[in-house]
Amino acid sequence: MVDDEAEICALTKKFLTRKNYDVLAATDEPAALEAIEKERPDLVLLDVRLGSISGIELLRKIKQGNNKDIKVIMVTALDDEEAAAEAKSLGAEDYITKPFTSDSLTKIIEKRLA
Repeated sequence: MVDDEAEICALTKKFLTRKNYDVLAATDEPAALEAIEKERPDLVLLDVRLGSISGIELLRKIKQGNNKDIKVIMVTALDDEEAAAEAKSLGAEDYITKPFTSDSLTKIIEKRLA
């Protein structure tokens, strides 16, 4: 989970841990890239707006090199069709808008990890 809001990371991590997922949380680009390189997650939930860098730019970095097979789901508070199209063209598997329910998030994750 990559989101510049620590509370969002904590809540999402708590929820997904209860669903038996191993979850790492990062609130900025350096921590996210370090965790991705070290842990090689199956899936990344990535906020579109991160503060110091856009989620789209971080998506580009994630998909470079040996990380092409990592699934990425973009998460945003804004329903932006242009950003969604760009994210998908860069390799994001899905693009979901906040607020979302825990059930809908679980279904999207399960679908992408299947």
